[in-house]
Amino acid sequence: MSEINSMDLSRSRQDEIFAFHQMAKAETVKLKDPKLTALQQAYESAFEAFDVASKQSGGENVFTVPITEQDALCDRIYKGLSSQVSTMEDHFDPGIAEIARQARVILKKYGDPTRLPYLEESGVLHNLVQELEAFDNVSGSDSDSPSEISAEITTHRLAALHVDGWVVRLKAENANFLSLFSDRNKQQASIVTGATKVARQATDTAYRNVVRRINALAEVNGDADYIDVINALNTLIDRQKAILATRATLSEKRKKKEQEENQPTDAGEGK
Repeated sequence: MSEINSMDLSRSRQDEIFAFHQMAKAETVKLKDPKLTALQQAYESAFEAFDVASKQSGGENVFTVPITEQDALCDRIYKGLSSQVSTMEDHFDPGIAEIARQARVILKKYGDPTRLPYLEESGVLHNLVQELEAFDNVSGSDSDSPSEISAEITTHRLAALHVDGWVVRLKAENANFLSLFSDRNKQQASIVTGATKVARQATDTAYRNVVRRINALAEVNGDADYIDVINALNTLIDRQKAILATRATLSEKRKKKEQEENQPTDAGEGK
């Protein structure tokens, strides 16, 4: 007697299991046995709830617009800071112009952070601000700044360039950005681990109930009336198992490669 094979639904990613249920549901509704009707309807309802929850978790987060605006604000402040340093490089006082040149060395070290992804940009801005703060009051010989940096003026360098306010504001707005980003992550995690997780589990349970009933009916009545649906579902299951197996193989190869790369070389031994 043919039957629907078992599968560990929890191992599949959310997008994969959603697609699986979408196709499995389409197959199970082809059976018109009255003893299946209630379970089919429960599966349909559970899947609809899963669909709604998935769209909500994938929709626009309430923090998306504020984060975009905050990122743009940090970009403008950075560009204003960079522009002011460039202006001061042409200052009539050679001492001020030299300080500006040294500040430019620091800015060049970090490139243009406004072109980077959110968190990478925020990290670069954090490090940049720290180095500019150190440059403000520490002599070149005592700082971690590039070797080109040296000057007679060793305190209040940023004020001399009129960029001290820019640096203070950049530090504050970058901190505000990180706070917004953290709040967005918390909300997204709540949605995914909350309503979406519950809806997925309910859909998985409804699917298993349908499968158990189909297998039971096929055993009692013979599989002639159920064989097409059984075969179709087993094809879906085999496909998903193949995806999981491929992922496991790739993951194992990746781990092995990382382990090999982290192995000490002969040249490093004995040092």
